[in-house]
Amino acid sequence: MARFIQEDKVLEVQQATDIIELISEYIPLKKAGVNYKALCPFHDEKTPSFVVSPGKQIYHCFGCHKGGNVFSFLMGFEKLEFPEAVRHLADRSGIHLVMDDKGQYPRDKRADLIKLNRQVADQYHRQLLESKEGEAGRAYLEKRGFKQSIIARFLLGYALPSWDGLLSYARRSKWREDYLAELGLILKAQRKERWYDRFRGRLIFPIFNTRDRVVGFGGRILEEGIPVYLNSPESALFNKGKGLYGLNFAKGPANKKGELWVVEGYTDVLMAHQHGFEWVVATLGTALTTDHIKTIRRFVNKVVIVYDADTAGQIASARTLDMFLAEEVDLYIAQLPEGLDPYDCLVKKGPAVFEKCVQGAKSLFDYRLDLVRRKYDVTQVDGKVKAVDEIVQGVTLIPNVVKRDLLVKKISEDLNVKQSVIQTRIKELSRPRRAVRATEPDAAVSARMAIVSPKDTKLGENIVEIMIEHNEFIPEVQKTLNSADFPTPESSRVAQEIFRVYERYGKVSLDTLLSFIAADQKLADWLVGISERGSMKDVSDAKRYLNDCFRVLEEKHSQLVIKTSLKKKMKDAEVRGDEKEFNALFRKLQELQTSLSKGKV
Repeated sequence: MARFIQEDKVLEVQQATDIIELISEYIPLKKAGVNYKALCPFHDEKTPSFVVSPGKQIYHCFGCHKGGNVFSFLMGFEKLEFPEAVRHLADRSGIHLVMDDKGQYPRDKRADLIKLNRQVADQYHRQLLESKEGEAGRAYLEKRGFKQSIIARFLLGYALPSWDGLLSYARRSKWREDYLAELGLILKAQRKERWYDRFRGRLIFPIFNTRDRVVGFGGRILEEGIPVYLNSPESALFNKGKGLYGLNFAKGPANKKGELWVVEGYTDVLMAHQHGFEWVVATLGTALTTDHIKTIRRFVNKVVIVYDADTAGQIASARTLDMFLAEEVDLYIAQLPEGLDPYDCLVKKGPAVFEKCVQGAKSLFDYRLDLVRRKYDVTQVDGKVKAVDEIVQGVTLIPNVVKRDLLVKKISEDLNVKQSVIQTRIKELSRPRRAVRATEPDAAVSARMAIVSPKDTKLGENIVEIMIEHNEFIPEVQKTLNSADFPTPESSRVAQEIFRVYERYGKVSLDTLLSFIAADQKLADWLVGISERGSMKDVSDAKRYLNDCFRVLEEKHSQLVIKTSLKKKMKDAEVRGDEKEFNALFRKLQELQTSLSKGKV
């Protein structure tokens, strides 16, 4: 559920959005009986397997098995988080979203702030193109070789050198000065009761979010002065630790290419895009953060950092990049020719050299291995020990055991240290990490996980399908089973949501249920997949099947109680040294295990 959006409003948005109309805005649909078909936008295919149902208001791909409703589609296609998808469709339908007071702006104020930022950006842009003072900005961009198409696309602007250029225009235009102050565009003088512009005599780089909304600004001084670069302060719209400059333009090309290139500065991004490298972005004067990773993972799983040689080395050795290892995002580091940043490399060496440097990028691990070999004398014992310790720090964070094993083998070969020794050192450096849980599992959950087998998965799926197809059985299921009694995590979570929705609204439909689980795409895929089988449409068959399900689950629960008791008695017999009783109990346990594995509906 969206954290700040009222549940009833989510349903209102969903019911106001026709799935055929929405998807038709993105891909061509062709009528096929009562449904519509298309080539799936989520995987490559030659024969259409993407089906959209106007009656159910869902889509389902029989090729890649993705499915969902209007929110799921928008999240998948536009790479949006659930709240963003709801806001987008609310705007599309003219629905006012009611927000709570947990530190978030009501939608109307947030919209006003976004609108004001855009008006400011447009004014800065006009000043660059039309004003006499803007000649300084025009001359700078011309000297740096930027084309008008790039200037227009990125909406570059110019802030007048006077203390109140923007403020004066704002007053003439009757803009709200309190909003300007809230966005950090004007500041209050410490000793005088007057306001002045934050950006003065600077080339302006509007910063967009992934939905092409202006959320902040960066400014480069053109005359003498410090700082050379100045960004908007933190606000409800802008967080420099989360934002990536140019991502609104880069997200599509990056998704298609399968990787995102990260550079240091605004002009690096502009020149890269001008040369056709449209999957390039830049951080906003900060190091890469965990928030950046979360944003990046919405679009790609591979990142290439493209910095000058000195900075690349510093970045690669920084332990802050270990988060990429922990999050399983493939990080590569490209090294440009000595003394050249991405802008300089593109201008002085050309796009072919730039691209070759990036194609030769090394993984973070390989780059660090090169660094430690240069940093320490690995022909000596002390140097080799330090090199191993430094490089394995990152290996301990990698969750994929296969990848970790391959890296251990590589360290062994490169530094001539036995794999077993490296594995031992990794264990010594590792600290036990316990998975964070909201609560400890209760007895019912433990029981469910203990009795689940591949044959049980269909049992849970069918009960869920019955409840969605025949709402009248929901009270009976809820009376007999807790959601934790369902045999798989997916069926348990969906059952819990079915019980909650039915209790609140008195009915449960597939499209409504999808609205409440849309944030979990895998769960939505699972739910659409089982609902499309249509195996439980007959009410009498559904009733008979439910009774069989209840019987099987009750039998398995009873067997589990017996199994637990047998294990306890075996332990007591072992403590007493009674081998005869232990063996007899063990045979009973084996018989029970066989019975459990053969149980089916």
